[in-house]
Amino acid sequence: MLQKPKTVKLRALRSPRKFGVAGRSCREVLRKGCLRFQLPERGSRLCLYEDGTELTEDYFPSIPDDTELVLLTSGQAWQGYVSDIRRFLSAFHEPHAGLIQAAQQLLCDEQAPQRQRLLADLLHNVSQNIAAETRAEDPPWFEGLESRFQSKSGYLRYSCESRIRSYLREVSSYPSMVGAEAQEEFLRVLDSMCQKLRSVQYNGSYFDRGAKGGSRLCTPEGWFSCQHRKKTCHHSYTGGSN
Repeated sequence: MLQKPKTVKLRALRSPRKFGVAGRSCREVLRKGCLRFQLPERGSRLCLYEDGTELTEDYFPSIPDDTELVLLTSGQAWQGYVSDIRRFLSAFHEPHAGLIQAAQQLLCDEQAPQRQRLLADLLHNVSQNIAAETRAEDPPWFEGLESRFQSKSGYLRYSCESRIRSYLREVSSYPSMVGAEAQEEFLRVLDSMCQKLRSVQYNGSYFDRGAKGGSRLCTPEGWFSCQHRKKTCHHSYTGGSN
């Protein structure tokens, strides 16, 4: 437990309100948050607003003061900024002036660089026909693509497969750079990788927004969130826009 209380900004998943809460431990902040939002403490947990990382007692001392946290009850989930995008877009069946004006106002008022970038990404994509899937529904998206591609998911799946294949070809050229003693093991591992990738169709489903949740890296709407390991990169983009 910390000697000096750490102050955080806390919000509940379905509440527009945000409160400052101080505590010497993750458990203390959780308890105070549940009291503030009148939520059950049992089964509840805290995560970073930024990227959805769950907060633990071991992790708690390392977060800076004024870190934004989300209080989740049992069964709730938070994926970080992309969750805000999804909720924002779900309020509208199609882009229109009201949505764009609201996003522009939010961008003017927002001070956090990461959320400024998020809103800028949203404004860039909101006027495009992201929900459309077929060539007939969104002809501009398919400009320059071969006629055999009739759906966005189909092309993005092909694009992902091609990228993985190119990585594999690059790795296949490395044996000559490996020492003689390690070449046999290198080739064995490479062959195993090739077989595995072929069996899963080169992970083409990673870019396919129509694939099952566990098989894709994007949301059902096609949004991707950058997951830089040093957390210095915070932006989202969608394969459904041009």
